[in-house]
Amino acid sequence: MTSNWYALAVQPRKEQYVEKQLATNGYRVACPRFQKIVRHARQTKTVLSPLFPGYLFVELDLNSQSWRKANWTPGSIGLIKFDNRPARLCSDFVESFILGLGDNGLAQFDHDLKVGDRVQAVGGPFDRFIGEVIAMSDCERVKVLMEALNRKVEMTLPKSSIVIAA
Repeated sequence: MTSNWYALAVQPRKEQYVEKQLATNGYRVACPRFQKIVRHARQTKTVLSPLFPGYLFVELDLNSQSWRKANWTPGSIGLIKFDNRPARLCSDFVESFILGLGDNGLAQFDHDLKVGDRVQAVGGPFDRFIGEVIAMSDCERVKVLMEALNRKVEMTLPKSSIVIAA
């Protein structure tokens, strides 16, 4: 049996449901998550959010017919395909990603940041903003120079809400 990793597109906010369905059917599934701070109506709470919204990683053997069951699981849209054939992911990438996950599939962002690193905000009002680390405030916060509204703005962000930019 030669299994490979594939990306499965799922319906909006159905990642956890589809993950449970697939795991119940015996598939190996990965859904990396991160802690996201959500603010609504003057309330702030921390929730687990998918790192890749709308997608799961599924280990499948295409030679068996079992991949069709994964493709038609309730809540899924289907496997990502190229030339009408499921697109295989680099197994080393997915396996190393899984090894870096903590409890509950939580992605660990405990990276060693240093002044001058390019970072990207994850979640919150500055989601996907790119900036540069200018100072380390303390062990949990980082000063970042962000490009916002056509000017550079200095802000202090929690270390958990930034990742190193690609």
